[in-house]
Amino acid sequence: MFYSSLSGLGLATTKGQAAYDVDEARADASEAKSEADLLKHDVDRLMMISEALWAFLKKERGYSDDDLAKAVGAIDLRHSGADKDAQEKCPTCGRMVSAHRRLCLYCGSPVPQSLFEP
Repeated sequence: MFYSSLSGLGLATTKGQAAYDVDEARADASEAKSEADLLKHDVDRLMMISEALWAFLKKERGYSDDDLAKAVGAIDLRHSGADKDAQEKCPTCGRMVSAHRRLCLYCGSPVPQSLFEP
């Protein structure tokens, strides 16, 4: 009958839409991977520049790693808007990290959060 021929058409359209959605999802995933690869490259380059600058400052000005850690901690507190008392101790490296951080700035380990924090 007439209605049975229409029902097959609807199934083909659904399959066609599903194939289109799969292709679109693959393209989106490929684009996201490309963007992530570019960001990784940028981070690697900035890390190398930072390491070179730090080596230069240590050699030319006599700064220590502790001086750098204190400066990073002060900047972290200033950017977070937290006061100096709002810090957590990293369970892995033992350094103090702003309480709003989920990962330690120094070693990258997760910092335990309060159960009542959002």
